[in-house]
Amino acid sequence: MKTLVKMSMKLLVRTKIIWLFLVLMPVLSTRILKTNVAYTSFQDDIESLVDIDDADTKVAYYSTNGEYVVKVYDASGSELSDYLVDRLANSGMFVLCRVDLSGKDIDDKFINEHLDLDGHEDRMGASLYIPEDFDKKILDGNVAEALTMYVLSDDARNDALESELALQLSRLETTSIYAANEGDIVETLEKVDDMSPEKEVVSVSGSEERSLTMAQVNQKANLGYAFSFLTLGFVFAGFFIANGAIQEQKNGVITRINLTKTNMLCYFTSKFVAAFLICLVMTGVVGICSLTLDMNDLGMNLFVFLFLIFLMGLIFCTLSMFMGIIMNDVFGASVASFTLWCTSSLFSGLYFPLDTASKGIQVLSSLMPQKWFMDGAEMIFVGDNKAFSMVICITVAYIAIIVSLGSVGLKVRRSKEWGVS
Repeated sequence: MKTLVKMSMKLLVRTKIIWLFLVLMPVLSTRILKTNVAYTSFQDDIESLVDIDDADTKVAYYSTNGEYVVKVYDASGSELSDYLVDRLANSGMFVLCRVDLSGKDIDDKFINEHLDLDGHEDRMGASLYIPEDFDKKILDGNVAEALTMYVLSDDARNDALESELALQLSRLETTSIYAANEGDIVETLEKVDDMSPEKEVVSVSGSEERSLTMAQVNQKANLGYAFSFLTLGFVFAGFFIANGAIQEQKNGVITRINLTKTNMLCYFTSKFVAAFLICLVMTGVVGICSLTLDMNDLGMNLFVFLFLIFLMGLIFCTLSMFMGIIMNDVFGASVASFTLWCTSSLFSGLYFPLDTASKGIQVLSSLMPQKWFMDGAEMIFVGDNKAFSMVICITVAYIAIIVSLGSVGLKVRRSKEWGVS
């Protein structure tokens, strides 16, 4: 056994390209973990009013949970238009993405071009155009021409937006009768608003839910992207172990091993030990790279972080190794390894949340190992100590399934090779 493990490790060390995955993937994952980015797609409650910098910016990302998104082209930029947009956002029914176009030369061609882009290359419920002379039209009582609403979907909430717009514009019109300028209108309306009951939103988590803070949401998102790169490294580490086994079969090494009365169980156990050791090496590289991180920003201490990575890596390294050995083809094994990485990362929710996906997608997501490790990270964020027993049980279960299916697959392939029915 010891000799077989040494032989496997020597082959891996001599394979130069494996060091690309063992070093580069931890470095990339560490670089991602050091970024300080707010991922709006992972937030359960996004802002109801978002200021965007450019009229070409897409707003589809702000409707991740089915929110009704409204893009506002504000050419007025006045105190009155700000008040109107704030009131629409505070209604709680819409997410408004506002772009400030005040002081810019806006014509019909500009609006039509952007509406065409909004309708064909973006996703939103409606667009609002607030012209430069918005204040003047309100003060003159010409509310019907004060702004333009463009319906860009067949969403039933279009009627709710129209009703809310009509309400707010009527308030502006009524108040403008007694006010001398837009400042007086806003001041009067704000006094009325202060007398209204204040809305309070209380979030209640169910027994199976975990309520994360905004910082923890961003930590989870960073961790997901880091896990994706690390998974790639572990998957191809397993591929290189399988590649060595394939070459040994083709070169007759296994035949010579059998002549020494070493059984196949001992041989494949040595490959599993090699996978275990290579996972330790890569986890060690991650640990060295993690010394540059502030672990408070990561949401867990270094040893817990490395513990999660090692267990996840052991699953994928073992799975990739057995897939390659069963296929007994280098090209097919490489394609299978890359496919394994792509599909598992995509359907596990590493790149984007799948909470609002269909039941079928969520069931498929539950089959992916990374999904359980992301859940374990969430549990660690909120101080749930059951996370450790959960990820250990998941790891043991996956490895048991991999070894069992791998053993069956090897027996079937060898039976076909020997012509046994």
